[in-house]
Amino acid sequence: MAESRLHRLSLILLGVITVLGAVAFALIVRSGDEWVAVLLWAAAIAGMHHLSVPTPSGRRINLAIGPAVAAVILLPGTAAVMAAYSAGLVGGWVVLRRRSGDDRDSDYVAESISMLIFGLVASLMLTGLSGSSLPLAWVQLLSIAAGGVVWFVLRALVSAWVGIEREDLASRYLWLRSLEDWTVALSIFTAGALFGMTWPLMGIWAFPIAILPYAFGHLAFVRYHSTRVTYGQMIRALAQIPEVADLAPRGHSTRTADLAVSIAREIGLHPDDVIELEYAALMHDVGLITLTEPAILQAGYTDEDVALWGAQIIAEAPHLQEVSEYVRMQHSPFRRPGEATDPDVPMISKIIKVASAYDQAVYEMHLSPLEGLERIHRGSAYDFDPEVSASLRRVLVQRGVIAA
Repeated sequence: MAESRLHRLSLILLGVITVLGAVAFALIVRSGDEWVAVLLWAAAIAGMHHLSVPTPSGRRINLAIGPAVAAVILLPGTAAVMAAYSAGLVGGWVVLRRRSGDDRDSDYVAESISMLIFGLVASLMLTGLSGSSLPLAWVQLLSIAAGGVVWFVLRALVSAWVGIEREDLASRYLWLRSLEDWTVALSIFTAGALFGMTWPLMGIWAFPIAILPYAFGHLAFVRYHSTRVTYGQMIRALAQIPEVADLAPRGHSTRTADLAVSIAREIGLHPDDVIELEYAALMHDVGLITLTEPAILQAGYTDEDVALWGAQIIAEAPHLQEVSEYVRMQHSPFRRPGEATDPDVPMISKIIKVASAYDQAVYEMHLSPLEGLERIHRGSAYDFDPEVSASLRRVLVQRGVIAA
């Protein structure tokens, strides 16, 4: 299982970090450096694993890198920095054990590797530039900035690499999702740098100088996350209207959205596109509510008409203009005779078309999952995009619905 492999990897990394910390502590004791300060910063790094902030990617990132940034500035030398980081990450591993969730091992692997490399890069730059003609503040700022870029890119790369253990998520999707968190990372780094640079001059007043600006950012991130969750819940509620009115099968929109999101992640769509896909898939049948009008029933209608009416309803919300377009084109074939593909049909619409057709085949036509998949494959000449059909098969295999 991917979870067990990640757990073993986190244990191996924990052992390596423990050895690194022991060596670093031996070096600072031998050199006579202040080891009490190292332990204090280690405790701060470990303790900050308790606190986390929601990010635009939908994940949470703990605040341990904040004190780690300040420690690079305030601790004397690379050995002291590595000792504080190692002890803090060992304590952080214990803290994360108390947290529920399947992502704690992957978070620990990505965070520990990126933090250690950040500390190494930033502290070596501080030492190397200390004899230059640059002012100390500029030396500290450049060192933190260079280390921060390395930390951010490396953390995104490690998160994508670790996420490959999950076969249902494309590495491209994981990489792009990690890059979305730059605003949160910048806020935490700024707070840590402010504290480290102002502490020698301001003492205890460095706390409000560093904490207050970050606190406002933290509240903004929490509010954004809460608004996003509420927005999604409202769309899910609105998507139930056709089903409550018995105009669509119960659970069809939710199942279609769930399957469509899995296909999009497996293909490697951008995380922002995946969110819009989820909204479009949830509301792809909202046009059915127009069928309560007797005049429409008497005049007749097609699936394309229903999709158009649904798109017009969704477009009343300016923020959902793109979503309405995806809904409008959900019944368009991926290509027409004589064409290799139709560039006007968005990939999101193609995914909704496949996911909805599969759900209808299994839950309305009562076909087996394999028969429903074969029905999709038979329509891949014109109706269903072969790339999406192939992804559907891989998703069903990963879910254990059909055999490999």
